[in-house]
Amino acid sequence: MTDLYVLPAKLPAIHTQQGPVTLERIHVNHAEMLAKAGADSADHVHQWLGKELCPISLRAAVKVIADLEEKRIQGFGICYLLIFNQQCLGLGIINYIHPTHKNANLGYWLHPASVGQGLASALCKSLTRLAFTQMDLMRLELLIEPANYASIALAERIGASKEGLCKKRLWGTRDAYLYSIVA
Repeated sequence: MTDLYVLPAKLPAIHTQQGPVTLERIHVNHAEMLAKAGADSADHVHQWLGKELCPISLRAAVKVIADLEEKRIQGFGICYLLIFNQQCLGLGIINYIHPTHKNANLGYWLHPASVGQGLASALCKSLTRLAFTQMDLMRLELLIEPANYASIALAERIGASKEGLCKKRLWGTRDAYLYSIVA
């Protein structure tokens, strides 16, 4: 398993018509922009992902970033932000890394104004490349609730395979489809 400290602070930019969108490993310097994006995105994100990765205040953003950094130190996961013009457009994460089985979860969220521009697909593809080429992982899993049609469509666009429905998989009460991407 790769030491998560050796992974790059920036991944290759996503080129859009408006200009390059950078992918930067989350850092305390991002707290203000993450809080702003989280506040703008809460209604869009919390229903599917919960509140832990989408903070709505500066205080909560600082805590989330500190928690994510601690988890990176422990080898649990790594998180990158999509940034354009000093604004956070969303977040992508590889977490629940299992070094023995060489698998992990892939998750993300986007600011509502950034939806429909191909950013989620590009983000997930970039994180998949990172997982398979630099993290020694062989499998990424996405857990998606049946009513989350946008994420189901994204999983299919990025080549993930639907493996089945996991009963009470999220929060102990909610069902989720399991999708996978294998190296």
